[in-house]
Amino acid sequence: MKNLLRRSLSVQLLIIFLSTVLLMTGYETLKEIYFQGMLTLWESHSITIIVTALFAIGAALFMRRLANKLVNEANEAKSNITYVIENLSDAVIIIDKHCIITMVNSAATQKFGYTSTNLIGLNVNILMPEPYAGEHDGYIKNYLITKKPKIIGKDRHRVLKGIRANGEIFLMDLAINEIVSNGQPAFIGTIRELTEERRVDAEMRRLRETEKKMLVYIENELQIIENELQIAGQIQANMLTTNFLLYPNCKEFDVFALMAPASQMGGDFYDILLVDTNKVFVAVGDVTGKGISAALHMAECVAYLRTIALRESKPHKILQKLNNRLCENNSSGMYITLCCGIFNIDTGEFIYSSAGHASPLANTDSECFESAKIPRAIVLGFMKDAKYNSMSLQLKFGGSIFLYSDGVTDAENKKGDLFSDEKLLEILSTSQETNSQNLIERVKTEIDNFSDGVNQTDDITMLCFRYLRSPVPNV
Repeated sequence: MKNLLRRSLSVQLLIIFLSTVLLMTGYETLKEIYFQGMLTLWESHSITIIVTALFAIGAALFMRRLANKLVNEANEAKSNITYVIENLSDAVIIIDKHCIITMVNSAATQKFGYTSTNLIGLNVNILMPEPYAGEHDGYIKNYLITKKPKIIGKDRHRVLKGIRANGEIFLMDLAINEIVSNGQPAFIGTIRELTEERRVDAEMRRLRETEKKMLVYIENELQIIENELQIAGQIQANMLTTNFLLYPNCKEFDVFALMAPASQMGGDFYDILLVDTNKVFVAVGDVTGKGISAALHMAECVAYLRTIALRESKPHKILQKLNNRLCENNSSGMYITLCCGIFNIDTGEFIYSSAGHASPLANTDSECFESAKIPRAIVLGFMKDAKYNSMSLQLKFGGSIFLYSDGVTDAENKKGDLFSDEKLLEILSTSQETNSQNLIERVKTEIDNFSDGVNQTDDITMLCFRYLRSPVPNV
């Protein structure tokens, strides 16, 4: 700063000198032109002395004003620097070449426990425990002679110990840089206490170790849960009929079903029961929600459904009794859509009822599948004593009934398009498959091709019942 001020002052003095020379030269020239040599030597010198004195007074006043301005700027710069140093969060100590403290900021006095009055004028080694205190002055003297820095300079840091006024020793990070003060070398040190940082670092390391152990534990627990879910999913799958040759002596019908859960445990289900020598009960249901809770609700529903279906011959009565049982213990607020029916093998009549589920699809009078009419009804488990109605349709030889859950028609592709009821009806009507299993597998393949890798978000369930004899009249 001082060198800068000196250079600025020198430049301005040079400008004043050159200006004075030019003015004096101009004055002499004008004097000769105006008086044309008529002045005596004494008169000429007298006028020159007066004019020169006036120029000198003007120059002196200008230089005084300039000097005051430079002093004010220097004081302002010094004040700004002092303000910045005073308000730094890190401790700052300035020492001269004899290691005497010339300035400290508030952070330094707070950190070391002294007042600035106690510190200024003392050797800086008062803030260092041994052996640092005894070695410090030698380091400075060696640097002043050799100019070989150890920790002096930009980005040079050293971790060492400091000592407070009460004798407490603490770790600190010290960065030192050389400055010039009043033309003499001086040193400014910036100090940051490391005791708290080290404690925080140690705590962070402990937390990271704990986190690693927790992650290992969680991974192990997740693996256990994964294994248990697989077992639970297998148990759930075993509750559904998978051997569709349960009735090898019944050559009058062909039945097949498939349930593809969106996760390990699904909420969809189907059932197939021979409830009499000439009657087959079929059902497809969908529990609201997904995961374990839906799977548990599904298991409860299947158990109730089988018990009731073996005792009740009318589909709407089956739904009414099942609904009341589910309403008795449904604190979880989970509901079920269900379509069920009883097929008479002798007559080809299919009597069915629905609780908020998709309509059965059937090809009765032609090869084309159509949606069967269903009465509007509330889902199961929502309201006790709800009423349901039954309807019927007649199958001919080769006719089929197709029950499904909304996971079939709601399957999405990458564009967000749905598989749709129309596409399902088209596939069923144009298929040349000769048995129920092939037909369901064809539909599943079409769904997979349509989705084109998009993750399945809902369970997919399908059941197909095909009539393989001609109805017996008046049975």
